Amino acid sequence: MAEYEDFQEIAHCGGRATFHIVCDANGNRSYSQGFQHDRPTPATMIGIYALAPQGIPVSDFAMGGIGQGFEPQPQAGWFPVFLGSDSRQCWGHQCARCTGYFRNGRHPAVYPLTCPYCGLRTAAFRFLTPAQLAYVRHYIDTLLNAMEEDVPPGTDREIVIDMDAIADSGANKPKPDFYYTSETQQTRYNCDHCGEFNDIRGRFGYCASCGWRNNAQLLKASFATLRERLNSGQDGPVETVKLAVSEFDAGCKDITAQIAKRVPMKPSRKSELQRVLFHDLESATISSMKSMFEIDLLRGVGAEVAFAKMMMHRRHVYTHNGGVADEKYVRESGDPDAREGVLIRETQVNVHRLIGVLIRIVENVDSDFHEIFQPTEWPMRNYQAWQARLQRSQKTANV
Repeated sequence: MAEYEDFQEIAHCGGRATFHIVCDANGNRSYSQGFQHDRPTPATMIGIYALAPQGIPVSDFAMGGIGQGFEPQPQAGWFPVFLGSDSRQCWGHQCARCTGYFRNGRHPAVYPLTCPYCGLRTAAFRFLTPAQLAYVRHYIDTLLNAMEEDVPPGTDREIVIDMDAIADSGANKPKPDFYYTSETQQTRYNCDHCGEFNDIRGRFGYCASCGWRNNAQLLKASFATLRERLNSGQDGPVETVKLAVSEFDAGCKDITAQIAKRVPMKPSRKSELQRVLFHDLESATISSMKSMFEIDLLRGVGAEVAFAKMMMHRRHVYTHNGGVADEKYVRESGDPDAREGVLIRETQVNVHRLIGVLIRIVENVDSDFHEIFQPTEWPMRNYQAWQARLQRSQKTANV
């Protein structure tokens, strides 16, 4: 997907919601409804049941093919409402708990969504934005008003909510409160686990579809970029060490912040968790992560822990002492060649080795964290099945 500026408005896809009111010869009324889209822009449509006359959303529903009904079937007083996507075929959402705004690439009916910020997982219709809620109310009001209007027996009438006309009315003209758009956020990515497009504020967050937090995915991508810049000479070894450790520290601290927010615990334990220093791999707080939550950062790292510890100390020297070894570095780093007052000469080999160790630790944190906060399985299964079909078709095409 193309890159867009942060917090840029994305227009509605347009289209027309239609209500066809029929009055038979005996004066009995019935209606049918539909949604038509013929603009040269991408569009997706989803369905939501709303109570009438209040216009309160009560359920998502999946739309079947031709001749198939909705799933689930509506209960008494539930009316189907069709909503179109934005013009990038994405959906804006607002969390019902933390009010955080985000976008994703589809609005899966029936199945739940996950808030990228607070982790709330609930039915998709509970993430409607205020403008989308206004549209639902307007939709129900329009239908009920059309049913109450005088229609002579043996005739019919069509009522239209024309989103095309509103979208084409010009940027300077005021839009009605039921006209909804979406807004780009800051970090746009496709989830490695379910393939879903996400657009979130800040950097780290849960995938709206499967609920997998993106820390490991984004950190690995960042580490890959650091390796490329190091190999091409754009950044030197010292600068790359500082950037790599900074990225690692930020990603891991975000994980502990999520645990502190989402796991009930005493204030003293929360305070201890928030003091974890990820650039000190042998600290007591690192050990407490394992004892408190079974998050084992150093699982399988083995002898590389000592090397990573030395590189973390070097990062401190590079950042705060101009790269000159001080007494603390000599005493605590474990560097056998360390001498106080000597300028440390960093190598590309060491940097690549460090990044490899950091990736292993990040993978440990990622897998253990998601044993605590388990993602939604069905989007990942669907994505894996799609990838398998794609691989089979590619093999067939190459035969």
